Amino acid sequence: MQIKRIFSNQPSIIRRAMPWITLFSVFPAIIVVNLLFLKYFPSPNAPRSDALQWTDGLNPAHIQPQSLYIYNTRDTNQLFGNFYYTLGTQLAARGQISSAETMLAKAAKLTPSNPYVHMNYGIVLEALQKSEEALSQYQEALKYAPKLVQAHYSIGLLQDKLGRIDAGVASLKKALEITPDNNFINYDLGVLYAKKGDYPNSAIYSQKAFEGQGSDFAEAYNNYGYALAQMGRYSEALEAVERSLTLKPDSAATLDSKGFALYGLGRYEEALTAYNEALKIDPTIGEVYLHLGQTQEKLKKYEQAVKSYETYLQLTPDASDKSQVQAKIAEVRKKWIANPPSSSKSLK
Repeated sequence: MQIKRIFSNQPSIIRRAMPWITLFSVFPAIIVVNLLFLKYFPSPNAPRSDALQWTDGLNPAHIQPQSLYIYNTRDTNQLFGNFYYTLGTQLAARGQISSAETMLAKAAKLTPSNPYVHMNYGIVLEALQKSEEALSQYQEALKYAPKLVQAHYSIGLLQDKLGRIDAGVASLKKALEITPDNNFINYDLGVLYAKKGDYPNSAIYSQKAFEGQGSDFAEAYNNYGYALAQMGRYSEALEAVERSLTLKPDSAATLDSKGFALYGLGRYEEALTAYNEALKIDPTIGEVYLHLGQTQEKLKKYEQAVKSYETYLQLTPDASDKSQVQAKIAEVRKKWIANPPSSSKSLK
């Protein structure tokens, strides 16, 4: 009878034993995980010089671990929320993205006021190509940490990726208000302004980027040079892109900028060489073919110009200037027919 009575009161017994079960099983395990994690990963508040050097997809350096709040064992949501968060960030850093998403989703439900949970959850969602959900998580992070520069920065780049350039510029400017001397934010603002066709502002922010970073910011010099070329300042542009090429000689984008500056200076053969070098490095950049076609047309290499324009449209089927390029192809075809090459071989 005594045994039966004990088992009949099993819920009450288990309820009373839960604190001890937590203390001697779950709690030590969480402490061990936390200590190991703190050993191998930095605190989120530690200075991170590379914190904004982000690329598409998941980079383990983006993940920002955080110490577990294990001192309040009565707050089980906090306890297990931070456990899922720690586990999720560790999985993400190891490239196990789907599993990381599951853990961080649980952490976000249990500890909704932790901005780092939402920040890292957004990074993982973005890596899984769930852009709108990622955007929502970044915005959620800002509710609890309005000056979390990584969230503003991530929103800016993601808005750009989604084709919302104006919104992207606005978010990057908010990030820059928090860290006005951040060279990478300045650089990306320069890139976005170039996409808007606002080349004066593109040049301003690109210049701030390489002046702040030092003499080794090749991409910023290139963006600056391209903006200057678009503004008709070809000699200054060529100087900037040459500086970029000394730092990064195998950049197809910079060779394209060099060709563009040379074209503006009327040095068409040299521009042709620059474009061909760019295509040897990366034959998939549509804009290079557009510039190549323009240069070939100037050199009266009409057959090659038509092929270059057609390749441009093949690589960028949704180009905003599609109808203009199609009209240009028809125009150059007429010149080609009226001025056939002197030999049966195609001019190169």
